[in-house]
Amino acid sequence: MELLLLIAGLTLLLFTIYDFFFTTLSGSGAGFISKSVASFSYVATRLSSKFFGRKVFDYSGMIVNLAVLFVWILLVWLGLFLVYSYDPSAITNSDSRPANWVERLYYTGYVLSTLGLGNFKPTTPFFEILTSVFSFFGFIFFTSSMTYLISVSSAVIRKRTLSRSISNLGKSPAEVAEKLSQVNSSYKDQQLLSLQEKIDNHLVSHQAYPVVHFFSHSNPENCFSTNFARLDEALSIILDPGNEKEKEVGSEELQLLRGTMTNLLIHLQENFSASLPPPENRTKDNSASAGNYTQEQLLNPEHRRELLSSLLQNEGFSLQSIK
Repeated sequence: MELLLLIAGLTLLLFTIYDFFFTTLSGSGAGFISKSVASFSYVATRLSSKFFGRKVFDYSGMIVNLAVLFVWILLVWLGLFLVYSYDPSAITNSDSRPANWVERLYYTGYVLSTLGLGNFKPTTPFFEILTSVFSFFGFIFFTSSMTYLISVSSAVIRKRTLSRSISNLGKSPAEVAEKLSQVNSSYKDQQLLSLQEKIDNHLVSHQAYPVVHFFSHSNPENCFSTNFARLDEALSIILDPGNEKEKEVGSEELQLLRGTMTNLLIHLQENFSASLPPPENRTKDNSASAGNYTQEQLLNPEHRRELLSSLLQNEGFSLQSIK
């Protein structure tokens, strides 16, 4: 039984520590634990908005971050507690009495918090080294978490800036398409390149800090999905075969922008399908499920709108709300 506690504790610690460092330091996405907790937390937040209104979305990112941090702390605490329980007599109090399970749980907590109160101590070399290692880990955990959250905050600001940039172009796809077609030629190229650059930056932020996806807002003008879908629909209007606006705006610049937006859509549906609701109106001939659209399928306006519909529903909107 004691050996099983040791194996279970070490396995839990290794799995959680890997997830923590991969998520906060790799810049390559999120681990299985953090990704699952984030998706579940956001789905719960989205469902609660039906009872408490859109104001809930102002707290969505905070709720997801707190949930992930809480699960990391809980799993590391539990894992280290199981390891300490491998040999109950290895942790004693100041009177050399072996700690009971409540006291071992308490000792585990203050080791991770780096308090070092001294009313309990390890009595074997293995547990002495283990205590030292996780005292250092506790310090690294909190400093790395703060650095990670600061980087996430910067990425969220860039996301909101992109949303406002698109919102300033118009309040409907038709208005955005009209403004893009009438803007001065020299400013037009600059505007399209600026949007492309901001969307590329947002894609990189998504890849490095996936939790950015779960930051929403009660104000539709600050919501990424509504503005992104509005811009995409505007490009569909301009790029429609035979539409004279395509010649006015410039086909190459539009295709580059549309390609960047397609790359972002593919990334979203590949990495966040677990939290995306099914689209409102799926075409009967579409065999792909949400999260399995190919790049070729996204060239089809109907399939593209289905994925956009899922993104909009994820923030409590519908396709009709952007018209």
